[in-house]
Amino acid sequence: MTILAIGAGAYAAFAPRNRGMVHVRGGPAVLGYVYYTGLYGPMAYQVDGFWIDRFEVSNADYAAFVQATGHAPQAFWDDPEFNRPDQPVTGVRHDDAVAFCAWAGKRLPTEIEWEKAARGQDGRIYPWGNAPTLELAKLDGDAPAPVDGYPGDVSPYGVRNMAGNVAEWVADTRVARAGQCRDTNAAPRNATPEMKQLLAELAAANGGVLPALCSAPAALDESIPGEPCAYIKGNSWDGRPHMTVASNRLWDYTNSYAEFVGFRCAKGE
Repeated sequence: MTILAIGAGAYAAFAPRNRGMVHVRGGPAVLGYVYYTGLYGPMAYQVDGFWIDRFEVSNADYAAFVQATGHAPQAFWDDPEFNRPDQPVTGVRHDDAVAFCAWAGKRLPTEIEWEKAARGQDGRIYPWGNAPTLELAKLDGDAPAPVDGYPGDVSPYGVRNMAGNVAEWVADTRVARAGQCRDTNAAPRNATPEMKQLLAELAAANGGVLPALCSAPAALDESIPGEPCAYIKGNSWDGRPHMTVASNRLWDYTNSYAEFVGFRCAKGE
């Protein structure tokens, strides 16, 4: 812990750059997609106003939290590829992210809040718009970039790196059963006209058959033992191109951590 305390002090000069928040005004936003790996949509959701961190939580920020609270450091705090002060913190469990945000007087964003912050109100596919210009985001390499890198990966609200760099824990939790983290039942989706058009286009591009991800999954047997899990949003330096769309949802067990998963915080108005 002596080494960590020295590191936290050295990181202090970097911390303020990651503490700014941006305001996301309340109102409708087109969110979701026709795949069952995300929110029902695309359709309008009414979202209350909130604040969200402009940048991902950095190693510098997390070191300050560890030094102030005695919380255990992130898994990669001593790995030179992942512990630079201006990189996003990784190697944190869901509970670690919750604890950091509470210490900072904030909370994790919900999936709906995260997606609105990334997509704006108009249902755009990526934070920067609908064009698949994936070079704007950090989607390759051996480690994440600084939290203020890749200025083209910016949402309509000025939130950075929501398409790439690191994927991010959000507040939504479930119980994972049979290798699936979702509600035990999936209600049929009564498609809006926009969804019907999109489904028709997907079927046409798939030999006249809808992709499997458009089909409602079978109900999960609640007698199967389960483990807590949580949703993850955004792609990362270690992800695949199709995961870059802002509607995409990943998940992991809440007691797991990865070198490509970090977080950012939010708070209500």
